[in-house]
Amino acid sequence: PNWLYYNTEREDEAVVSTQSTGDMISSERSIDNDPLVGKRKVWTLTLVLAILCAIVGSSLQFGFQTGCMANTQTLLNDKFNVSNVTMSTMVSGMAMGGLVGGLSAGLIADRVGRKMCMALNNIPMLIGTALMALSFNEYFFIFGRIIAGFAVGVASGIAPMYISEISPVSVKGGVGVSHQFMITLGILIAFVLSIKDVLPADPDKAWTWHLYFAFPVLPALFQLLILPFCPESPNWLYYNREREDLARLSLTKLRDSRETAEEEMEAMIKERTTGKETVMVTYGQFLTNPTLRLSLLIGVVLQCAQQLSGINAILNYAPAIFKDAGESNADLAPISVGAIFNLMTFVS
Repeated sequence: PNWLYYNTEREDEAVVSTQSTGDMISSERSIDNDPLVGKRKVWTLTLVLAILCAIVGSSLQFGFQTGCMANTQTLLNDKFNVSNVTMSTMVSGMAMGGLVGGLSAGLIADRVGRKMCMALNNIPMLIGTALMALSFNEYFFIFGRIIAGFAVGVASGIAPMYISEISPVSVKGGVGVSHQFMITLGILIAFVLSIKDVLPADPDKAWTWHLYFAFPVLPALFQLLILPFCPESPNWLYYNREREDLARLSLTKLRDSRETAEEEMEAMIKERTTGKETVMVTYGQFLTNPTLRLSLLIGVVLQCAQQLSGINAILNYAPAIFKDAGESNADLAPISVGAIFNLMTFVS
């Protein structure tokens, strides 16, 4: 309904869509007088800077940590001389920490705020990065991988949350995709920086892998330097802290227009007021309401299809897969996977 209403201005179809899910659009709103629809200034320097701060410092980290093990397993095995089980643990350490981090992201962000959550999340990211880059045995590396994985899990929740809450309604969809695009870019960077010409396995140049695993320090420093200049999420300030004055100030900085900020603030106040009178959808209705059940099924199947397709195994073991398939330059082959990732994310 949001896309129908804000992007295509088909209010009648949006109403039908919301009614079918047991929700409603206020009859007082119309396309003609809605302050959030029209020829408004959408992109401002503050908004762009805040989005870049979130996706470079969080989403890019996610992507790099996902792709950094593909071409480095042989090098690490030569360094630590580990078994296949131990190497598998080194690879999956990120997922172990990510599970806990992903479940914690919402709780932390609601408690301390979106900005503070991103700032604090650099602590486990830098600790995990240091342990991996400076590790002298496989156990330190695994421990660092798990800690960095926790940070990745938090980043996967806080980055899209923040950029969605600070963006105008008309561009929320496109801005939301930037999170996934930066993840795929991080994967591609990890693949490119780990090819033999850049990261040789020569024993005389064995120190290069330390620099490679230290790469996440760069986006972390970028985020820490830029974050103080970014406004806090107006949604968190208003809905979680009940600070209307600070939310209005944040919107003014993001929109670079006091008039636009005031209009969006009034819309948030009206939404909160009418929301108290709206009947919320229960968990049971997701199973009993045909439309809700279909939406839930589509979402679950899409997530299952993504994971069960085996894409994570391909990302982590692409060189071995391509080598077994007869590819002579197996370390270069993953770059094609990363490039297609980027292309299809851009198309979406």
